[in-house]
Amino acid sequence: MSPVELKNLDKVFWPKEGFTKGDVVRYYDRMSSLILPYLRGRPMVLVRHPNGIKGASFFQKNVASIHLPSYVKTVRIRARSTGRDVHYIVCNNKATLLYLANLGCIEMHTWGSQVRKLHCPGYMVIDLDLGGNSFAEVAAVARETRKVIAAAGGTSLVKTSGKRGIHVYVPLRPIYDFDEVRSVARLVAEIVNRRMPRLTTTSPRLSGRRKKIYLDCARNGFGQTTVAPYSLRAFAKATVSAPVDWRELTGACSPARYNLCSMARRVRMKGDPWQKAMCKPNSLRKLEASLRKMLSPDKAAGARGRAKPGSHRRR
Repeated sequence: MSPVELKNLDKVFWPKEGFTKGDVVRYYDRMSSLILPYLRGRPMVLVRHPNGIKGASFFQKNVASIHLPSYVKTVRIRARSTGRDVHYIVCNNKATLLYLANLGCIEMHTWGSQVRKLHCPGYMVIDLDLGGNSFAEVAAVARETRKVIAAAGGTSLVKTSGKRGIHVYVPLRPIYDFDEVRSVARLVAEIVNRRMPRLTTTSPRLSGRRKKIYLDCARNGFGQTTVAPYSLRAFAKATVSAPVDWRELTGACSPARYNLCSMARRVRMKGDPWQKAMCKPNSLRKLEASLRKMLSPDKAAGARGRAKPGSHRRR
């Protein structure tokens, strides 16, 4: 029997669809073997919806004030902004996952790094954030992002954000710091933007993003989080941030097809399309060198000036 004390499982979390808190708990119970590999060892920021998607929600980083069960592990990290210690939950087991669901955490958001190598992420991520665009357009930008990475000799993975966007991941060995990874992500974004200037932007300003897809590299930062693969989203139809095969990512693909009801059957039929690829990390340094060659000399020189001194020694 699970050690987790579960309460108010009949509370409706999605009024239109009728899904309950119990449905959230059962989803994470069934999907625990799929999602836990992407959560283990990573500090988490809790996004709590105690009264469902239409109720008030809040972010919680520090859990120092919560009396946690013994099976819930935490890590203490000094916040750069305040200089104070923050106690983050680290989800290493199914009991913790269900405990978080019981707290009203519909979504699971993690750091890009693990506790053992806190300053070195295990992947690079580019978040394709829509303006007033169609999913077909964001899918086209994702495929172009893949082409750029492949032309630089790298491999990439893709998942739906669970809302309207797409996340492109590049697996890495955790030997590069966040600044290095973000710098290379910006090179990818700049090349994609050059190829698709009418559809994309690298500017974070909302005023410059009308009908354009923002190539967001900010998730590659210390303390930044991204919604985990297989996480539910507090969104209509109880969608899931679903890893997909690149061949599935067409203009006809809809994020709504990946949801609380469909995912268990999907993984029974297809498994996890990321499982093997995540074990084959890319060399950030090789990617960086190739991407610079793809840029014009003046742009390459500017990007080189932003790189961290001494980073060229890593392989």
